[in-house]
Amino acid sequence: MTNPLNVLHIDSSSIWGGGQSQITTLIQESKQLEITHHLASPKNSKLYFKVRAQITGYVPLHRLSIINPIQFIRVRNYCIKNKIDIVHAHCGKSHAFAYWLKRLFLPQVVLIVHRRIPAKIRPNFLSRKKFIDLTVNHFICVSNFIKGVLMSGGVDESRLSVIRSSKKRFPSNPEAKIKARDALSRTRGLAKDGNFYILSASRLVPDKGLFILIQAFRKLIRQYPGARLFIAGEGELETELKLTARSLVDSGALVFLGFRKDVPELLLGSDVFAIPSLSEGLGSTIIEAMFARTAVIGSAVEGIPELIRHESTGLLVQPGDADALSLSLLRLAEDSAMRLSLAESGSAWALDACSADFMVKKTIDIYRTLIQGTPQ
Repeated sequence: MTNPLNVLHIDSSSIWGGGQSQITTLIQESKQLEITHHLASPKNSKLYFKVRAQITGYVPLHRLSIINPIQFIRVRNYCIKNKIDIVHAHCGKSHAFAYWLKRLFLPQVVLIVHRRIPAKIRPNFLSRKKFIDLTVNHFICVSNFIKGVLMSGGVDESRLSVIRSSKKRFPSNPEAKIKARDALSRTRGLAKDGNFYILSASRLVPDKGLFILIQAFRKLIRQYPGARLFIAGEGELETELKLTARSLVDSGALVFLGFRKDVPELLLGSDVFAIPSLSEGLGSTIIEAMFARTAVIGSAVEGIPELIRHESTGLLVQPGDADALSLSLLRLAEDSAMRLSLAESGSAWALDACSADFMVKKTIDIYRTLIQGTPQ
């Protein structure tokens, strides 16, 4: 029997997004694998409430900063008390915090950094240092594109692994889709004569391209009045987006759903999932849409084409091109056979290539390999 591993996950976000979904899957799906999970995240974060039944301990964080010595001491003391073997940092801020935590106080722990965004390594000395020197034992990249970004910045390939994000599977049979469609059709504020449902589910932040989606939808609805758009999520652009789309909201053609825990059900009830991102390390909700047997349209940017093969598992458009996005949406609105074909092909591919079991196993393998001190 292998020794249990104590892993501290550090995440700086208080809201919900793809990264928090992946952390949740990792924690929940590895509970039988002799891994003891701990969490450090902002006090009352959505991630904490999602996983609190599965974690052994919790360190509530205030503003995650590398110039907060009290916070360093609190996390250091927690790691020592709970015999933490591995610190797994899940975002840029937690990377910086964990880097200095290990370098100054906990040189014995293994440090793993998860890279979900394709940001280049900044050229200044301190930014390069936290990537290039060996304080970070290993980087897990969610796409080959992100791996390439780190290699181009000077990170040795031996310190990099690619493990795609995954999602939990859920029933997507016709009965489940009909039930979800009925629930979505009864959304408050929705005009009742719609017959083509488009869903966007992401943080409401600039790089998600949501202004482009709204612009494309305005063009679409002139040609296809039965189209309806649902935008799920929360974030800094919420007020501005609602102002931009006010006439569409007032007419019932567009509904802002806010933060939703039932994204699988929303996907099941939709005809198309749209991800018009301007930057995207992978786009894990694409996988969820494929599990739901829902057709996908996404931007041909960064990691997205690793999931969407144009006219096979979905449709790709150039990022920022509202006209192209509108035409692709119209194409699927008018061609139900193509929509079904893309949905079925995407589902078959995702079920084979993006299972939660595979993601969890590969991650735990990296944990154990690094603890044992053998090369990747």
